Amino acid sequence: MQLIPFAKDPLGNLGQFILPAVVLGAGLTGSSMRMTRTMVLEVLRQDYTRTAWAKGLSERVIVTRHVMRNALIPVITIIGMQLPMIIGGSVIIEDIFSLPGIGRLMIEALSQRNYPMVSGINLILATFVIIINLVVDLTYGFLDPRIHYQ
Repeated sequence: MQLIPFAKDPLGNLGQFILPAVVLGAGLTGSSMRMTRTMVLEVLRQDYTRTAWAKGLSERVIVTRHVMRNALIPVITIIGMQLPMIIGGSVIIEDIFSLPGIGRLMIEALSQRNYPMVSGINLILATFVIIINLVVDLTYGFLDPRIHYQ
């Protein structure tokens, strides 16, 4: 399969990535959706949510300010733990679907025993994981008003 350049055919290029994206995301979406549902139901049972309903706040305000902000904290944690698995899975998916990328470059470097290239790719992927962990930690400060960064 030949890669369709984005400049030539944008829809064809995006269509080429639909199946790999579904394969990468399908295995992990179930646990994320289940955790989101569980946490939303748990937060809806909390006293402060019932107090917000009793005060007469609109449903949109209650869901966005009270429910989702508190329910998303564990969900962000789960997603943050799943993203390194997606990065690792992309190495295999790129090789299976013959997509050019850093994963396929790593497979080719391994087959040619180019260990400096493998080390460099591992460094890049580890940097992505560290950045993802940083973004997850900064997201906690945005969602939870009790957490303040100085």
